[in-house]
Amino acid sequence: RLPAAKAAHAMMQYVRTMLGAFGWGVYDSLQIHRTVIFLVISSRIRRNTLMCVFLNGLIFIGSYYMLDFVVLPLLRLIITFDLDPNAGEDEKLMGEETSRFLVDTVFSWLYHIFWLWPIYGLGFIINSIWYQGIVDATYDLVHDKNIGRVAKMDFVVEKFYYAFLTVGFYIQMYLVTFIPIVGDFIGFVHFCWLYSLYSFDYKWEKQGRKLTERLQYLERRWPYFLGFGFPLAALSAYFPWIVHQGLIALTAPVFIMLAIMAEPVKIGDGPNAQPQENLVLRLPIYWFPRKCADYAAVCCCGKSSDQQH
Repeated sequence: RLPAAKAAHAMMQYVRTMLGAFGWGVYDSLQIHRTVIFLVISSRIRRNTLMCVFLNGLIFIGSYYMLDFVVLPLLRLIITFDLDPNAGEDEKLMGEETSRFLVDTVFSWLYHIFWLWPIYGLGFIINSIWYQGIVDATYDLVHDKNIGRVAKMDFVVEKFYYAFLTVGFYIQMYLVTFIPIVGDFIGFVHFCWLYSLYSFDYKWEKQGRKLTERLQYLERRWPYFLGFGFPLAALSAYFPWIVHQGLIALTAPVFIMLAIMAEPVKIGDGPNAQPQENLVLRLPIYWFPRKCADYAAVCCCGKSSDQQH
């Protein structure tokens, strides 16, 4: 019984460690009030944040809901008035079905293709520029300005590899949802890690850390980053996918600033406190995405991540 009791005690300690790290991640991600000082002090942070709110909140998300609550109802009303009042019941029914198809399907798709998706694509590029400005200004206020930087050529190659890696992660996130019973939950957990990586990656890149090092850092401290991404993942889970993407872009300035101030905590008290990586098993979250990215990199560039980094 003694070995069993020791094993149970060790398991409880491990679970307590994970829950503690998860809780600290959630705590750090909810310290939104701490970002107000940066908005007050820095005009660059304030300007870039307001532009993010305008583009992603007012224009992108606003355009989506304008379609549902203004444009489509107005078109249905206009087409209904155009129906022949002297037509028979069958003709009226057919006319209503045709108009519903034209408005709800054809026009809705055209609106997405020629308005929402171009805004999303353009916003992806513009947001990255604004985020980088926020990162530079915030980091200079919080940390030492003399930091390491990745060489320009390595930076470009890394960005391409990162795109392949993100696609691989989305594939993994989609595949795990097919796991019976727990699939949706595991997919949600992936969203938490993804949002954490989005938030911290600008900071780590600013510090000159290579991509492989950044991924390993997240995998060794996965409970903390699960907690940090949890609030945003929980918030966006209730919205359609396109609004979901808009919310990520809208809230990114705040979470990027929080990530710059945050540090994954040590577990324990006083001199006995230890880093998370010493107490939590590394979880190979990015093993499959890296394999996908390596394969894509070999096909496109003839190099894998091991050769690049």
